[in-house]
Amino acid sequence: MSATSLTWGGRSIPCPGGLPAVAVSLTGPRLAHARAQARSAVDAGADVLELRVDLLEEAGALAASDPLDAAAAAARVLECLRGLGEAIDAADGADADGSAPVLLTCRTAAEGGRARLDDAAYGALLCSVLDGLADWAPERRPAAIDVEVQRGCLRRVCAQAHGLGIDVVASFHDFEATPADEVLEEVLARMACEGADLAKIAVWPTSADDVARLLGVCARATAGTGEGAGPGVPVAAMSMGALGAVSRVAPAFGSALTFAVVPDEQGETRASAPGQMPIQDVRRCLELLRA
Repeated sequence: MSATSLTWGGRSIPCPGGLPAVAVSLTGPRLAHARAQARSAVDAGADVLELRVDLLEEAGALAASDPLDAAAAAARVLECLRGLGEAIDAADGADADGSAPVLLTCRTAAEGGRARLDDAAYGALLCSVLDGLADWAPERRPAAIDVEVQRGCLRRVCAQAHGLGIDVVASFHDFEATPADEVLEEVLARMACEGADLAKIAVWPTSADDVARLLGVCARATAGTGEGAGPGVPVAAMSMGALGAVSRVAPAFGSALTFAVVPDEQGETRASAPGQMPIQDVRRCLELLRA
């Protein structure tokens, strides 16, 4: 394979045997709900916990205004991250070294989230968060941080994150269509070129052919062995909605990471993107479809 694997908190991304690691997004809307989701996810065997801070009320309104005080917003994000870490430790009964690794994500409205930040404010917020994490013990920091490649700050955030031992997941979302293969391949190549450790693309299918094309892009990106055959980093590729659900449970195509949902203490599930399936179903499908 041209792509290497990653290690987050002792977990291999992808998992041994080539199965994608299963991440559960913690979607709030309050930190108490996210903590309950984290406990359920740990109990269900999630490999990664994604903290969607843009969805948490405690993070405040992440929006560019007069202008956004990046330091103050970052302080709220860090408080949410700290509170989640306490819940994870309590859930798995382990030291921080054994805790479920966290992927920290602030998704902008431009890519399906609730953070109404322009490109400058988005980059400033992520850099301020990383500034704050510099004072944390390494084992308390998130394993990775999500950076939207379209915001233009990927290279700068990668350099800062890597200095702290934090990996970067570069992400690209299209909620209207599945771009042409060459466009998706160029996006993956750009992500790797700018320093990402994992390249993630999530797109909307309008036909079965779109789903097949997305799986083909992922397979070529992860299975090529020749020079220039792929981006050279693990890839997470998913086709959203019910039509694209198969892309989340098809390990043969090489995706390193997939996303699932778990219920909170009230039995409610809040998917972070259309088409996410319950973690038990995802696990079952991955084992049945293991190449």
